[in-house]
Amino acid sequence: WIKRYNDFLDKIKTGSVFEIARVLRDLFILKSDKNLSFGERKMMDTAKSLLVKEISVASNSEETKVEQDLRIILTVQ
Repeated sequence: WIKRYNDFLDKIKTGSVFEIARVLRDLFILKSDKNLSFGERKMMDTAKSLLVKEISVASNSEETKVEQDLRIILTVQ
């Protein structure tokens, strides 16, 4: 898990919205298969927060609305 954690951290550090979205997606998928470690849960929260803020600013929307939309997108299978 440490290698996966470091890979995810490197992607977040790029600052790319697309990389952050990939990290969130991958952690969300991983969460459905197993329990995430504390570090992975914290990283998932960080990625979600960064993505919500970025989308909110780009679309001139409320963060709560963006977070709700993101939750719906992630739970649709």
